[in-house]
Amino acid sequence: MSMWLSAANSSAGMMRGAWTAEMHRQQQEFVQNWIKMSMQFWMPMLNPPRDRK
Repeated sequence: MSMWLSAANSSAGMMRGAWTAEMHRQQQEFVQNWIKMSMQFWMPMLNPPRDRK
């Protein structure tokens, strides 16, 4: 039974590692998209339109 529990614990550890890595990837993608959208929204406001003569 001890070997079975050891194998189950090892498998659970691998799954936890894969899940953690996927969460990290999704969080990084979310942050990058948020930064990109924020820049697209705010940057035009920082550059006022030029007066055309």
